[in-house]
Amino acid sequence: MSALCVPPSAVAGKAQVAYRSRRTRWITDPTAAESDSLSIGLHPPSERRVAQDPDAVVAWVRAWHRYPGAGRVEWETRRWPSFGTQEVPMRLLLSGATEIAAAAARAPEWRTLTERQARLLDGLGPGTATLATAIAATHARWLELDEPDFARLVAAVRWLAEHPSSGLFVRQLPVPGVDTKWVSRHRGLVETLLDGVRGDRDLGVRSLPRMCEVAVCDRALLAGAPRIFATSLDELAALPVKPARTLILENKEGLHALPELPATVAVHGGGYAVHELADVPWLAASDVVYWGDLDTHGFAILDRLRGRLPHMRSLLMDRGTVELWRDLAVPETSPAPHTPAHLTGPERDALAVVRTEGLRLEQERIPWPYVVAHLEAL
Repeated sequence: MSALCVPPSAVAGKAQVAYRSRRTRWITDPTAAESDSLSIGLHPPSERRVAQDPDAVVAWVRAWHRYPGAGRVEWETRRWPSFGTQEVPMRLLLSGATEIAAAAARAPEWRTLTERQARLLDGLGPGTATLATAIAATHARWLELDEPDFARLVAAVRWLAEHPSSGLFVRQLPVPGVDTKWVSRHRGLVETLLDGVRGDRDLGVRSLPRMCEVAVCDRALLAGAPRIFATSLDELAALPVKPARTLILENKEGLHALPELPATVAVHGGGYAVHELADVPWLAASDVVYWGDLDTHGFAILDRLRGRLPHMRSLLMDRGTVELWRDLAVPETSPAPHTPAHLTGPERDALAVVRTEGLRLEQERIPWPYVVAHLEAL
């Protein structure tokens, strides 16, 4: 028998290919899904092939006579001089998404998809083309949810759509089972569906503000305040303080170790969020000095901040510091791919050393008397 002859056992694999490639389109347009079709050619043998192995051909034809699966087998009459008139299966025709899914052994999955699609449209309606597109685009994600989580998804998106500017914290959402961790796990899915409902992805909820640690190195600048405290960015900007110098540190440990420094306030930079500090008026108006780790990430953060504050300087982020204390460095296992655009010549030289040699020298590793001497020299 020809090796090309398609047995019934091969139908599922061929139908699965079609199912996977068309499923999103079917979810987008249910009407088109039911009018779709798939024709699987069965490649019957030629007379010469029949002559080579007639028993195998008979078995193949009988297998298609007994085919119990979805679809309709089309037969044709063949007239062969050596074997007379024979009916042979030519193709399997599958009509509609439901039949194709059944042939692909995906009937339960397709049933769940269509049932959940209907629940989303009913629960989030009125059904629009935008919502249908959002539902289709996210179907692989909401299909994976267990039933309780899917019910939470519908309830959460509906509540957020009905309360576009609640101003609540996530923990305060009055949706059973929807807590901070649930929203964190499913936020992208919720946002996409919400965009389909009302045209924007904003949950309308509040987030806790980023807290910045501050060290008042000259107590006369802010009389009565703690020497070290944490505050939000908005409150940081409103502080009645006018330092001559603001020292921004990459790490909190160094902030807590700082000595008294005249006319100086120190702020923890917050890593790659450091650029947010450029919007603090009194900070931007001062002599800004950044001190970070001597590694690729430290220089990437420095570059980001200088992009917002061109007048800022760096502290101990030069090649001389790297060479002097390289024995205290450790390997940098995950270097930053960032290509800086705002570094000075000495900073670029230091970056070249740490990038080429894969070094990471944390700022606190540098002996403290050496650091204090350079701080006082500022």
